[in-house]
Amino acid sequence: MWKKSILVLASISLIALLTLPVYAQAGTEKLARRLIQSYENVKSFLQSIMGNLDDETASKVEDAIARADPLIEEANTLLTSGDYESAVEKAREALSVIRDVLREIKDVDVIREGGRLRIAIGRVSRAVARVERVIQALENRGVDTTNFTSQLEEVRSLLEEAKSLLKSGDLEEAHEKIEEAVNDLRSLYSDVRGAAKEHLNLTREKALNRVKRIERASERCVVRLDMVYKKLVRENRTEDAEKVLKLKNSIERTLLSLKRHVENGQRFLALEDVRQLFRYLRICRRIGT
Repeated sequence: MWKKSILVLASISLIALLTLPVYAQAGTEKLARRLIQSYENVKSFLQSIMGNLDDETASKVEDAIARADPLIEEANTLLTSGDYESAVEKAREALSVIRDVLREIKDVDVIREGGRLRIAIGRVSRAVARVERVIQALENRGVDTTNFTSQLEEVRSLLEEAKSLLKSGDLEEAHEKIEEAVNDLRSLYSDVRGAAKEHLNLTREKALNRVKRIERASERCVVRLDMVYKKLVRENRTEDAEKVLKLKNSIERTLLSLKRHVENGQRFLALEDVRQLFRYLRICRRIGT
């Protein structure tokens, strides 16, 4: 189980890196080094478990590494010469070779679970950062936040445990730690929210206005994406059309989730939806008609 889980995490990380646009990094040099290091990490792991693989799978892994190694050597040479963009492309080629072999030795259900837990940890981590900002604002107002800070550190500790368990392949334990972190954070958020209303004048009206603005922007994005999707279909650009449709459906689902959480008074979950919609809108703005 643990071997499959590690392969899952490696595959997920590779896919994320392979789809990352160059301009998303501070510079192409940083991205090139990150891609090369990622390859070395995955290669090292694959070599460490080679003895536990059947002959056919081990042969596929060896062949993939033999084809990918020269590409990484080229990437390192290009990186040294200062041709960072070419280094990125060569490193991505090498990672694509490794990704293909990873796909052959992983379990689909485990992939989904590992990916879901990884995303969950990211979301909780971002929520922790937001709560921390409110706590800092309270502290700046002279409020005693010692108890809040202590509870937040406990949540962080749970997340670190979840990360370690995920890396070791213990998905069940990782899931339990994440759930524990979420529950503790919800309790903490309730207390922090009460203090914020008292000391920072955070009103329900302001929160609702923000929700309305993001809803309107998201609805406009859905309309735009629908137009782009139809255009791509007419041009027989099936793969691009599917990506646009997937984004459109994700926005629509999150909008429904946001409305439901607002109606039920689940402000913490509603804020998570708003955060997700902001990410979708950033992607939407890069999609031309």
